[in-house]
Amino acid sequence: MLFLAITLGFFVENKREHYIETQRVKEFARTLAFDIASDTLNMSYITNRINIQIKNTDSLAVYMKSHKPHEIRNIVLFTLTILDRYPAYRWSRSTLEQIKNSGSLRYFGDTMVRYISSYDALSRHMDEDHRNDEEMANRAAASKDKIVDISYSNEFAQSLYLHFDSTIKTVNYQKFAANDKTPLLTTDSITLKIFLNEKLNIRRNLYIRANDELRSLINQGRRLIEKLKNKYHFK
Repeated sequence: MLFLAITLGFFVENKREHYIETQRVKEFARTLAFDIASDTLNMSYITNRINIQIKNTDSLAVYMKSHKPHEIRNIVLFTLTILDRYPAYRWSRSTLEQIKNSGSLRYFGDTMVRYISSYDALSRHMDEDHRNDEEMANRAAASKDKIVDISYSNEFAQSLYLHFDSTIKTVNYQKFAANDKTPLLTTDSITLKIFLNEKLNIRRNLYIRANDELRSLINQGRRLIEKLKNKYHFK
């Protein structure tokens, strides 16, 4: 009888611990899905900023190639290069770090762990890409400082940076740009060509970020959210 009581008690305790762990993992799954959804919104915003930068670089290349150095206007280069980089990623990693540190990752099962690990690995790869892109952007910015006079008002620059598409369509911007007489700091053809080359190299990287890596990671994130919802039955 004593052995039976001990065995039964052990069974009940295991059952209780299993229930507690199941509920804990379910809550982890819910908050992890919320974090990934937040990541997805941030990545979509960054993708949009990158695409504006790509479009501007294409316009910059067409403009510079179709004008002789002395015909190139400072305001045009200033406008088309105002978005010279994209924001750093703001990953929501707190839940995943809790899962790892608590040892709870093993309770998700091998298949789910592979999905989670793949998503985490690609997001960390994107951080490394961002650091590399920042280095390239810094070099292009140094070249730009030798060419473009940026002495426009902070309000004007901020408006272009934060609301590029809507700002350039306003009548006020169009009038200002048409009448601006600010000269370039230099019209040296080699200096201009080096700057354009730097911008085009950045553009190639940005195209990969927006149309390959970020698109893939957003899709991974959305699939992972669905798998978490289906497995742990939450909305």
